[in-house]
Amino acid sequence: MLLIEIIIFLAITITLSNVLAKVLPTVPMFMIQIVLGILLGLTEIGRSINFQPEVFLVMIIAPLLFHEGETADIPAILEHYGAIIFLAFGGVILTLFSIGLVTHQLLPTLPLAACLAFGAALGPTDAVAVKSLAQRLRMPGAVMHILEGEGLLNDASGVTAFQFAVAALVTGQFSAADASFSLLTSTLGGVLAGVIVVYVKRQLVQLIERISAKDITGYLLIELTLPFLAYLAAELLHSSGIIAAVVCGVLESRGFRKITLFDAELSNVKETTWQTISFTLNALVFLFLGIELSQVFSPIWNSRTYSNVHLFLIIGVLTALLFIIRYLFITLFYLITKGFKLTRQYFRERLILTVGGVKGTVSIATIFILPTTINGMDFPERSLLLFMTACVTFLSLIVGMILLPLLADGEKEVAPNFRQAQIYQQVIETLRNGIETEQLSEKEIFATQAVITNYQERIQELYTETMSKSVQQEFQEIQALIISVERDGLDESYRRQLIDQEGYRMYYRFVARFQQTVSRQILSFIGFWLIFVRRFLRVVFHPLLFWKRRRFNQRTGLFDRQDLSMVKKVFLRNSQTVLSSLDNLRDVYDEELIDFFIAERENLMDQVKKRGLIGTLFIQQDPMYTKELLRGYYLERKVIDEYESTEEISTFEANNYRHRVNLLESYTMRQPSDPPLRFIAKKNKK
Repeated sequence: MLLIEIIIFLAITITLSNVLAKVLPTVPMFMIQIVLGILLGLTEIGRSINFQPEVFLVMIIAPLLFHEGETADIPAILEHYGAIIFLAFGGVILTLFSIGLVTHQLLPTLPLAACLAFGAALGPTDAVAVKSLAQRLRMPGAVMHILEGEGLLNDASGVTAFQFAVAALVTGQFSAADASFSLLTSTLGGVLAGVIVVYVKRQLVQLIERISAKDITGYLLIELTLPFLAYLAAELLHSSGIIAAVVCGVLESRGFRKITLFDAELSNVKETTWQTISFTLNALVFLFLGIELSQVFSPIWNSRTYSNVHLFLIIGVLTALLFIIRYLFITLFYLITKGFKLTRQYFRERLILTVGGVKGTVSIATIFILPTTINGMDFPERSLLLFMTACVTFLSLIVGMILLPLLADGEKEVAPNFRQAQIYQQVIETLRNGIETEQLSEKEIFATQAVITNYQERIQELYTETMSKSVQQEFQEIQALIISVERDGLDESYRRQLIDQEGYRMYYRFVARFQQTVSRQILSFIGFWLIFVRRFLRVVFHPLLFWKRRRFNQRTGLFDRQDLSMVKKVFLRNSQTVLSSLDNLRDVYDEELIDFFIAERENLMDQVKKRGLIGTLFIQQDPMYTKELLRGYYLERKVIDEYESTEEISTFEANNYRHRVNLLESYTMRQPSDPPLRFIAKKNKK
């Protein structure tokens, strides 16, 4: 039962970290997850989690690095193989000796072999953390490829070097020649294990195809087991399981691709599945780091053996030394390969490579392999080494979080996709012309207008995707303000009996639909307050109204002209309040954003007055809407073909646009059709 509780708490914490990352967009998600891990580690559930490093490596690190290898740009990485090998192997060895010797000088009571093991644990960089830090930044491509390749390889070299340091600690003997030879054989054995596993997998797939037993679920399960099989195969060969998992992923991405419907469906399922698994495993990595920080902190902090101030000074010195050594080592490589004059020109790149060498949970997992006893005697210094490793790792992440944005070329910017917006706009114009020129029923008009609204929302998504994070935050805050005004006005109208229950239900669904568009944007603290906190307070202070609303949402029924008339009046009255509020915010937010929302609100008011906005909302539950939406996709493909034939867009762009249409069309056709809501029919009231 305890295992189930741990899984549930971890799942809740991961979900919470995702929400908080949207609420606090300026804080990297991994830092939020570390803090949540620390808090979880202080609970009884957290204290009951026993960290098993071997399980951690095979169940979390191996599949993560497998996926990294499968999605990595291998040709681009191979262009920098010299720097990657230099850092992944030479950098780890240099860190082992330099950090180990300095630590032994600062803490002479620690055995030299234990200090070397500590240095080896801090050798590997964390590819997951680097990717999390740099995902929003504009970084030099060459630098990112070096960091990515280094992160794929140095885990194996670090773990192997650590194992030799532990052997020296236990036996009291150490041979540099034996260690170097073992590192080489461990790497080659890992490569061999990865090749064997991929070969066996491909033979198995061919056998399945020959007996006509192809199945997407079966193929997906085979894919998901590959990193574990590669790791275990490498362990049987007494070699690096991490290298085996990476090689297995790289070979999987290099295989022959068949262009069939089955393979296309399998690719879509694999991509979605791996996105979910990768996010979950990444979150677990940093949660466990936080949990381990909380677990190792207390015993050392409360110990009388070491001065806390002295320990934190040592941790600061070692963290600084890690970056200094890395910078000098990288500079040495540039001097060897580019010469003195060119090396000076690459100063910023060298700094980014230095700061990008942050440590992560592989270091934590490695140091936990330290034995609790040596030659039958307790090893009390183990807790100190665990504490120091966790603190240095955490401090290096903070340094990277602070300095990388300063060294980068700013935030990543998405170029405006004007051509895609033009395609959407042309579809909208065609649909509008159809309303004006064709003899359509009222239901068909509502369905066509709903499709037009759908395309307008897609244009807005294109618009917001090109915004910087700060502008997106303002955009979302204004949206949240509009929702707050809508809800307050709706509740006030209901209390004053200006709208009945059915009208309230209709309007509330309109507001709820509008809120769904906000959830796709970056969520700031102000937006979180306006949307969720105020909603919670309304539930607390007006519970009766909340439960009535819930009951309204569960009902289905008929809406007559009187319902629509009441909704129209309340909407127009609320719109005047919205316009007034927006106008008052001109000194607070960007005027272009304010003008955008004012124009959008005035357009909605025009639809309500002339074309019936509420009708377009509820028609989306009618099969007629699905039919018109599919017609919109047909028109979109037609426009794409025209643009491609006139060479206004490339074939690659056209195929990318068609892929999006195919996904939307497939999703639309899978949606169940509810019975039509005859919301415009007249009711016979008794």
